[in-house]
Amino acid sequence: VIYRKIAGHSTEDVQTCFQEATIKFLKMLKIFSRNRKLIISFDTTKEAFYGEFSKAEDKLYLHEGSIARESKFYYEFLTCSITSNFGSKYILDAIIVPVGYYMEDCVKNMLTFVKEHIVIDVALFDRGFDSWGLIYELKKLKVNFMIFWKKQGEWYKPYFKEMKEGEFIRILRTEKYNRDKSNYNVDCHFILIKQLEYEHKKFDWIFATNICKNKAEDYVKRYKKRWCIETIYRVTDDIRVFTTSTNAVTRCFLFIFTCFVYNVWRFFQMFMGEEFTLANFKTCTIIYMAERKII
Repeated sequence: VIYRKIAGHSTEDVQTCFQEATIKFLKMLKIFSRNRKLIISFDTTKEAFYGEFSKAEDKLYLHEGSIARESKFYYEFLTCSITSNFGSKYILDAIIVPVGYYMEDCVKNMLTFVKEHIVIDVALFDRGFDSWGLIYELKKLKVNFMIFWKKQGEWYKPYFKEMKEGEFIRILRTEKYNRDKSNYNVDCHFILIKQLEYEHKKFDWIFATNICKNKAEDYVKRYKKRWCIETIYRVTDDIRVFTTSTNAVTRCFLFIFTCFVYNVWRFFQMFMGEEFTLANFKTCTIIYMAERKII
């Protein structure tokens, strides 16, 4: 029945419907948060494809690579979520990612939508997003950001060699961003932190960012807010509806519907507390309604 209902629609239609639902959630959240600035995080999740590539209906969305045994291709989804301490950890937007995409375009489109409805404190990205093209778009959107940068090349090594454990420095770098036969000079500050202890282990940290902190720990603590999105994925993985369909709209709908179900659960937790779960939702609902004389 679901497949018949969504037949003839596009992945953009599915995303639009989810955004409309998100706006309704955010109207209530803004009342509770008093329009505070919120931390948002971006991340991708993958779903293995086990069929034959030649028989796939929408090859545009099949990325080459093995993420599970007997799987040579996968589907990829990008999400943007609230990961602040305050307020529910909502999934704000989600898309199925086509092959050969520009990640900066996907992020830009999501941020353009999100900025209309919440006040963003900072946008957080992991090492899969270390791109000068992304920095270029984020600066154009005038959004605070932190990107956990990969340790590639030799440029950072002389700095770390001169630093002591726990120290950090802030440097300005400039690179060229090539796109559509045009070159753009992009500059950005990088925060280099040497051997800062976290969870009883010491790490070197590199962040591309336009925010300024006084301590190395402050940068790491702020970035750690992004890890809430991993918890979100663990929850959504438990309630995912999986399919063998190779239709991109079907795959997109089932993933985004899972995000919607997650948001409904978090929405009710905002009213009834963290103890509101599948196991006791009837009891919590009755108590909530009785206390407010709804019943």
